[in-house]
Amino acid sequence: MKHWSKAVGAGLGYLVGGPIGAVLGYMAGHKAAQNTRAAEGHLLIANLLGFTSLFLKASRTPTLGERKETIRFISRLFRFDTEDESTAEELLDRLLAVDLDTSAMAKTFINHSDAHMRLRLLDILATLCLLLHCPMEKGQIALLAEIAEALNLSQDQWKAIKVRYQAPSPTLDIACCYALLETYPEVSESKIRGAYRRLAKQCHPDVVAHLDQATQKRYIERMTLINVAYAAIRAQRGF
Repeated sequence: MKHWSKAVGAGLGYLVGGPIGAVLGYMAGHKAAQNTRAAEGHLLIANLLGFTSLFLKASRTPTLGERKETIRFISRLFRFDTEDESTAEELLDRLLAVDLDTSAMAKTFINHSDAHMRLRLLDILATLCLLLHCPMEKGQIALLAEIAEALNLSQDQWKAIKVRYQAPSPTLDIACCYALLETYPEVSESKIRGAYRRLAKQCHPDVVAHLDQATQKRYIERMTLINVAYAAIRAQRGF
């Protein structure tokens, strides 16, 4: 997605409000040309960055690696170019530094979205939770439940998402699966296999054996999620 920044800046302006909202809007808007071709994507990105910051700082200060991994996933999902990815990273850092109100953000999002978009937002947030910690932690589930309720999703809708993402082998949104493999739906089967092998090599126990145990665990968790995403893509494409 090219030139999303100006629309996202406006979105973050109403999302955050006050002086920080104006700053974020300016930071995003001054870098990009006017192009609001994908309004739904712009609205999703604006709110996704806001809600994602809540998960990143829920239990502790997020590491640089976690922040970059999160932005890399969002960048692949929305097809950012280099400048857009850099802007998103800067915006996320700003959002991490302020207190955001879940109910207020959700209320604003409800006024600018439909039920499909709200479910889409929760799908992406659930995948991000798994990217940060697989399987999900109780705190992540509780925060997702809070957001689902604030977004006026029904109990049945929330339970369906909870079952899908809390399962030993989660059922992921297919677009998120491609983003997790750092590739795109239109690429060839051979390129998908190549992306999987590259990521598997990066996460291999022998490659990360020199790192501390906590970091090794993170790589194991990430490989689990990559395997789930790869299996879903293989099932979809029949190879």
